Amino acid sequence: LASGSYDQLHHFIADGVWDASPLESELLSQADRLVGGKDAVLVIDDTSLPKKGERSVGVAAQYASALGKTANCQTMVSLT
Repeated sequence: LASGSYDQLHHFIADGVWDASPLESELLSQADRLVGGKDAVLVIDDTSLPKKGERSVGVAAQYASALGKTANCQTMVSLT
């Protein structure tokens, strides 16, 4: 990394002025290799756990798919 301010690094990463296609192709290739086989399926699913209180990690007012509305919950993503 070249020396510079936090703001310069943030804008370099956030603006994404490079072509992401080669990276996306490599990620797709690696995911395909890990899932395995022509008939394989990767399922990405979000699950919300309604919560009351503020002591669980990640609890916030956010869209709760299980409730179909914004509520206080934890949300997790699973890959199957």
